[in-house]
Amino acid sequence: MSFAPFDTSLVVYRLRAAVPALQAVGGAADYAAVQNLRDFRAPSAYVIFAEETNTGKVPDSAGVCAQEARVEFGVVLALRNWREQRGEQMQGQARDLIAQARGALIGHQPGHKGVRVIGWKAGRVLDYDANVLLFADVYQLHHVMHRQ
Repeated sequence: MSFAPFDTSLVVYRLRAAVPALQAVGGAADYAAVQNLRDFRAPSAYVIFAEETNTGKVPDSAGVCAQEARVEFGVVLALRNWREQRGEQMQGQARDLIAQARGALIGHQPGHKGVRVIGWKAGRVLDYDANVLLFADVYQLHHVMHRQ
């Protein structure tokens, strides 16, 4: 993996393969390109890198060749919001797609050396209107960065 940040495209690939009901799965640039809530293609998902922090397992000698990092990333789902105007309740289809995305990621171990399984941290409604509901889940995993 090197000392590079975690590659969120591994999560994009996983969602594409495991949740065929999603019309599109993209990254942060795709998410940022959407200017209005009504312009989101639903259902779709966007994987966004959040942060990477040292776990405290830092070697204290010269010539460090490995570091463990905790990575947090978000998955924003743009879902159909058919009748609910207040965003208080999600319709069955939205709930099912959230469950499918979570099922695809929770416990999944991306296939790179030093990457551990994905765990879920939190979820919440980001925004909504009469047609689209944006729902975000935050996930985390640990990975070991190392010299190549």
